[in-house]
Amino acid sequence: MGSAGTDCCYRTKIGALVLALVMVLAMSSTAFATGEDLTGGEVGGFTSPDSPVVKERSINIVKDIVVYNPNGDDSTTTVHSPVITYTYTVSPASVSSLTVTDDTSDHSTGLAVQVPVNAGLTTGLVVTGANAAGTAVAGSAGDASSASATLVFDNTSTWVTDDAGHTNSFDINLSFAGVSFTQPGVYRYQIVETTSSDLDDVAMVAGSSKTRYLDVYVAGNDSDSDGKLDIYGYVCMETNASVTTGTTKTNGFVAGSNGADSYYTYDLVVSKDVVNDTYGEAAIAFPYTIIFSNPENYTSTFTIGESAASGSTGISPAAASAPTWSGVARVKDGANITYTGIPAGVDVTIYETNIATGVTYSAQTNINGSSAGTADNPVVSGSLPATAVAQTSKGAAESTAYTVDTTAMTTTTEQTFEIVNTLQLISPTGVVLRIAPYALMLGAGIVLLLITRRRKEDAAEA
Repeated sequence: MGSAGTDCCYRTKIGALVLALVMVLAMSSTAFATGEDLTGGEVGGFTSPDSPVVKERSINIVKDIVVYNPNGDDSTTTVHSPVITYTYTVSPASVSSLTVTDDTSDHSTGLAVQVPVNAGLTTGLVVTGANAAGTAVAGSAGDASSASATLVFDNTSTWVTDDAGHTNSFDINLSFAGVSFTQPGVYRYQIVETTSSDLDDVAMVAGSSKTRYLDVYVAGNDSDSDGKLDIYGYVCMETNASVTTGTTKTNGFVAGSNGADSYYTYDLVVSKDVVNDTYGEAAIAFPYTIIFSNPENYTSTFTIGESAASGSTGISPAAASAPTWSGVARVKDGANITYTGIPAGVDVTIYETNIATGVTYSAQTNINGSSAGTADNPVVSGSLPATAVAQTSKGAAESTAYTVDTTAMTTTTEQTFEIVNTLQLISPTGVVLRIAPYALMLGAGIVLLLITRRRKEDAAEA
């Protein structure tokens, strides 16, 4: 059993360890604090009369982007975003004659309290947004006029989507850690959202409300003796007006207060069906000239997805580029090519070239399960196109070009484009034409064999 001195030494070490642990936890809490989250547009409502609770010196204002895709799934489906940067500028609000009045139940006296609203202090205010990878990026500490930060999205950014619209939420954090409030009261800030481009230039629909007002409730105490008065509440609103218990509050630039923006995309499935021709069905991947167009004149770049089933090959649309992709795909019966996340309003024109040797088809184009027009008949055999060229007049070996036409910035259904080839000439001529190259090769081989054998016999007789 140890001595009293040893026990004292152990207690001293344990005490020092506990103190160090507390300091580490406190430092960690400060370093990794993410700020208060608004609930129903506020933080810090009294749970019992005259009982303010000290809050963190930072608050998260929410930005919502609602993303639509007819094949979307809230949990698993994403699309690439267009290139867009949101800037949030925070400045002192104009507060002449504005007041805040709370509820009678907030005080043991049963009397409501009314106070004037003060213009916010932005010196030392730090606003934090995020880069395209979703990593938080803080703006510079504010001066007396304003502070700001950005939310940046590019074609590497992805947004979750759903057929009914999935809400993607992003935080804009306002940190008051460096703001020195000199007296208690309610301080109001104006928060203005601007974008690097008009949203209709990047295939998005803008919410109608782009300004928010944040009230910061400052107490008369300095609980941690850091020389700064405590914050005990926040309230966010759409309008700059006096506040009562009936004032409508908001969590930020969200759908419920017309602050959310929307992005509409669709998917396109390209397919082939060959009828009455088992050889063509099994062996041929038919050339489809696929040309995307940008009739809405979107100014952003976009990235879409392309997946081709075994036996087919796509056009490999370039990432982070204008929506005018084109190429010659090869589409085999039953091996679909799917394009995903196409901005609504971007159209796709497609036609086929028949490369089946010695075979004539009729070609019926179906868009979204319905005939796009009268079947092309006959479509004779031709050669593989070298590049994607817009069809100005239909060639003898081509199907008629048709366009998948979608409406800009609105919901749409999944789009499908199918070409059905039906063999028309089941005749000896057709069969001979198809196998002629192989028959000629076989015939030439037989003739060569006979000549060789005859020469050997002549040589033996000699």
